[in-house]
Amino acid sequence: MRRRAFLGLGAAAGLTPVAGCLAVGSSPQEPEPSIPWRRDGEVYHPGHEVGMQMIGMAQEGDLTVALSYSYPDRFWTISGGRRNRVGLEDKSSSIHLMASIWNTETETVFPVASGLRVRVEHPNDEVTQRAMWPMLTQNMGFHFGDNILIPEWGTHRITVDIGSPALQPAGRLQGSFEGTDAVTFDVNLQLSKRNRIAVDRQSQQRGDHAAVSPMDMPRHPLSFAPWPNEMPGRLLGRDTSGDGVFLVFLEESSLVVSPRTPFNRFVLPLMSLSARVERNGETVSEGRLTPAIDATRQYHYRGSAEAIQSGDILTISVDAPPQTARHIGYESAFLEMPDVTVTV
Repeated sequence: MRRRAFLGLGAAAGLTPVAGCLAVGSSPQEPEPSIPWRRDGEVYHPGHEVGMQMIGMAQEGDLTVALSYSYPDRFWTISGGRRNRVGLEDKSSSIHLMASIWNTETETVFPVASGLRVRVEHPNDEVTQRAMWPMLTQNMGFHFGDNILIPEWGTHRITVDIGSPALQPAGRLQGSFEGTDAVTFDVNLQLSKRNRIAVDRQSQQRGDHAAVSPMDMPRHPLSFAPWPNEMPGRLLGRDTSGDGVFLVFLEESSLVVSPRTPFNRFVLPLMSLSARVERNGETVSEGRLTPAIDATRQYHYRGSAEAIQSGDILTISVDAPPQTARHIGYESAFLEMPDVTVTV
């Protein structure tokens, strides 16, 4: 297997607005996981915000891969409409490992990929090898991650097998995954260094219908959806479902739907959407929407708009919510998602 080796940067990505550095004078402060404050289907502000340690970045073909880690963290996986909590095991000997992938030229983040795996090796033994969960967190948006047990601290080699696109990139993103293989990072993992990652406890905002601010990390783009005025076509309407924000556009013969999180505007991938067009009380067209990604619209869903006329009622149905793991603050949202309706 061909691998692109890269030495870890060793830089720390701290908490916004202090980007790119560890909190000065911070002491070991491993956070206790926040108990979710509200579970009424909305995004909520957690009780603390946690920084992360950057391992490094490496370019492979048209892609850039960033690798970082933080404290092991509670998260929830989604299967259909069911939420499953992943507990914490042996917090004193674990990290939460995170990988992000984007097109280097356009800085378009890929929130989905097929076959993305990591292998963590210690000189004495292979520690672990597994597929990474696609995840959504309030300060980082989408990344691939999991809690990894580190039975012996010290020098490790971490290999990220990039995999292949889960959907066909379009426009300037075409061919982004062609010729890619794997990247490797050498890093000295130390418990004392992990325990110096900054933690900002924010009890006053805990449980508010709000979100922590996105991280400000130089050279590390996040999975933001475009602002409405940056999207091509005519904006037909804006609506919410399950606390997700849906923007619906008409582009000549195409219908484009751009769901995103409230507050931080992160894309919502891995959904199953369908559209129905009604005219004078009768259905004239219906069908599934297809996931797509390009540098202008980022991750979105699209379908044919040839049957749509002025005055029609357009209904977007969420047949399956985002099948992504969620960190604290997002786990109670984007599950029960009623129809979105706009008038053309």
